Amino acid sequence: MPPEGLTGSPRASAGQGACRAVRVLAGCWLSLLGVLPAAAQSPSAQRTTTVSYLAGPTIYVRAGREDGLDEGMQLSVVRADSVVATLVVQFLSSRQAACAVLRGTVEIAVGDSVRYTARSDTTPVVTARAVRPARRLGGPGLHGRVGARYLVAEEDGSGGGFRQPSFDVRLDGSALGGTSLGLALDLRTRRTTSTLGNGSSVVDGNTRVYRASLSYSRPGSALRMTLGRQYLSAVTAVSLFDGALVELRSDRVAAGVFGGTEPAPSTLGFSSGVKDAGAFFQMYNRSGGTASWSLTAGGVGSYQDGASNREFGFLHASLSSRSVSLQAMQELDYYRPWKVQQGESPWSLTSSYLSGSLRPTRWIMLNAAWDNRRRVRLYRDATDPALAFDDTYRQGVWGGVSLRGRRVWVGGETRRSSGGPAGEATAWTTTGGIDRLTPLALRLSGRATWYRAPDLTGRLFTGRIGADPAEPLHVELQAGTRIEDSRLAGPANRHFTWWGGDLDVTLARSWYLSISGTREHGPDGTTTQLYTGATWRF
Repeated sequence: MPPEGLTGSPRASAGQGACRAVRVLAGCWLSLLGVLPAAAQSPSAQRTTTVSYLAGPTIYVRAGREDGLDEGMQLSVVRADSVVATLVVQFLSSRQAACAVLRGTVEIAVGDSVRYTARSDTTPVVTARAVRPARRLGGPGLHGRVGARYLVAEEDGSGGGFRQPSFDVRLDGSALGGTSLGLALDLRTRRTTSTLGNGSSVVDGNTRVYRASLSYSRPGSALRMTLGRQYLSAVTAVSLFDGALVELRSDRVAAGVFGGTEPAPSTLGFSSGVKDAGAFFQMYNRSGGTASWSLTAGGVGSYQDGASNREFGFLHASLSSRSVSLQAMQELDYYRPWKVQQGESPWSLTSSYLSGSLRPTRWIMLNAAWDNRRRVRLYRDATDPALAFDDTYRQGVWGGVSLRGRRVWVGGETRRSSGGPAGEATAWTTTGGIDRLTPLALRLSGRATWYRAPDLTGRLFTGRIGADPAEPLHVELQAGTRIEDSRLAGPANRHFTWWGGDLDVTLARSWYLSISGTREHGPDGTTTQLYTGATWRF
């Protein structure tokens, strides 16, 4: 079971409120991570990579810690020599980064060019005037952020709702005290007071640790060791675990072994119930080229209470260049005799994924994919009816085409879903947008989807508008509606609408303030949420 925030679908009733509660928090939290000023870095540190993989709202790029990235850095998605979107790095491995969209309304696709300024670890030169150097928010040493939030949600008519103050601390360190040690800590605490329809209240407080690890890595050495709670980016089926990881990396190959236990799914507390162990081997190109490729293979064993839980091997291949991008993933499960006696085959091809894109010219892109994975783990602290729809109809095959200019883009896609929670369904989607209009850098985007299943038909429409009226200020408004006609559910016609707005302010590179509001109306009532947050980054 995935921990809180690692989910592929929204939760019902109170869980939906919690997911929506975290939605605004995460959107703003990811926006606060900041950027190293270009003036403090050498122009020679400018590098280019590509988008390698898409998983819901998470954008993966083919560059990592060894390519000069740090968590919290901002990356620019470039088309036709123009920046069309900004990404912020959430999680890092040696050669890959998982990012969230900070701003921009264009539809990001696999193969898009990404530009960034690589980390510079040189000491600033102080002139004879003894000018105080700019404060660094990345690089060697201890850095992080401290944030306080307050979220309130009310349900019209029922009198229910909740109030939730929260506090979070994130620390990341490397080369601490001039040594080869590093650390990572991600701690979040909150206290939720829920008001029920009868006027009574329920209080729930918890503190959860998402990362707490120490690492050892000498400069120039191929060896890296990490001990504690950590994310395993090379083996996505394991994700979060408590244990040890040992890696050997060069500029062309890498290998690693790991072992540990999975945290308790409901509380993220330490648990010894499920034990995982495995190994992986990677080959990849040297960094800095116009094209990149990688091949990762490995095996994982998972055991619960001394019995075999899951044993499988995996293979992941990728190729990315300016004109072609390919991704393929396959998992092969081995079943013990007691599972075979229940009707399983000794070997079974389980999660399968294949995607590709072709860019014959810089303004046209052709995309196609086949997704037969079981419900995947996405680090998603944000959800809305549009994301819930995409999760429901994820499995299947689809293809599309997009046309992109300097400021205008439009695309179309058809998808045939099979299996998963939705069963068989067909969907048609069109998207479009206009970017960087007027001196306010106005951005507009929209989406329309029509879908049909054996027992229902539906439509989904969303729109978004964003602007930057001043250097530290970002304003965004979004709205959407989803309508379903079902032969089985009651009522037969289900109508969801939502709208909201965000106001984000960055002060002196270190402080980030945010105010957000959303209102969602559905068959079960109307919910209004207001959020405020402040974060200090150091």
